[in-house]
Amino acid sequence: MRKLLFLAVALCLSFAADAQVRSVGATFGTYEAVSFQHMVYGTDDLFQLDFGYHLGLPDSGAIKMMASYNINILSPKWTGKGTWNFYAGPGVYLGGGWAPGKGLTLGAMAIVGLEYLFDDLPIQLSADMRPSVGAILLKDVTVFDKDSLLGLIPTVSARYMF
Repeated sequence: MRKLLFLAVALCLSFAADAQVRSVGATFGTYEAVSFQHMVYGTDDLFQLDFGYHLGLPDSGAIKMMASYNINILSPKWTGKGTWNFYAGPGVYLGGGWAPGKGLTLGAMAIVGLEYLFDDLPIQLSADMRPSVGAILLKDVTVFDKDSLLGLIPTVSARYMF
């Protein structure tokens, strides 16, 4: 767990050394998370990293880290102010739980969403869906991660851009 946390912090710090647009905020949906985005140099695409706690029954808690590459697909001009973006992309997740029947969780995911960037405020609001498929690695057996399909529940995020 310490190695995973160290890797996440090192990754965030390496992105912070660059002068690209970044945002940090919170994500709410099937789990609460701290969310970090970093714009890929020379594109409108973003790398996103979320680290959070799964909202389940009190005895079924789990932490999860998700990383995705969000490709800006379309930027419609719906309003005179602000910027709208449709995005989608692939990703992976890694998690762990401490309840019975929970273990190390690994999987692949997709992300599809819509975001709004304010013109006069450094705020970004987004809503997306994150379907995923994966496996839970238990001590003696590997099982299908049926909880990851909850990614079909919309996730909303608010981030501060800097």
